[in-house]
Amino acid sequence: MPSTVIRMPTTGVGGGRGGGHLNEQRNRGFRIGCCRVCTCVNLDFFVSKNGILKCFELVLGWFCQTMLIQFGMDSAKDIGEAYWGFLTTCSAFLLTTTILLICYTISARTFHLVRQSIFEVVYNGLACIMYLSAASYLGFAVNVFLYPKFLLFKTTGGIHSAYPAMTAVYYMGGIVGLVYGVDTFVAYRHLKGFA
Repeated sequence: MPSTVIRMPTTGVGGGRGGGHLNEQRNRGFRIGCCRVCTCVNLDFFVSKNGILKCFELVLGWFCQTMLIQFGMDSAKDIGEAYWGFLTTCSAFLLTTTILLICYTISARTFHLVRQSIFEVVYNGLACIMYLSAASYLGFAVNVFLYPKFLLFKTTGGIHSAYPAMTAVYYMGGIVGLVYGVDTFVAYRHLKGFA
């Protein structure tokens, strides 16, 4: 079996040509006086294009999952499989994105190794497709099953909070799906740069 060579780029996490080692201490950790502390934290990742995309994916996914659990549990029997499908999609991709964000924050080398592989392209592409399909299915179910209840409660003076909340969830699900789509494109361009 031939040996595999993994090339490590000499660019910094932000994309600029630093020319140095990836674990160089000048951009790592917090500067307090003349010392650096927490040098294991790679703060440059958060200001890079990839870091901003990952943070958006995390925040929007967290928003969707919180709204689903807070407002959708009582209406889950009305919405049916669309609710559980969206909750499953949210949970799966939120957990994996959290793990990736933690790994990328701790190690710039991990970011470059994972980004150089096909994993990020496949993961982000699958997340894009799953979020968009789950959001469209949830949107259909919410408008067919919850909207009539919302109108009924509205005319009788009651409050039915599930419809507005689930409407916000499927809109946000579409947005997070598009963010994953952009991340797929960025990961693909990054992959082709090393191919």
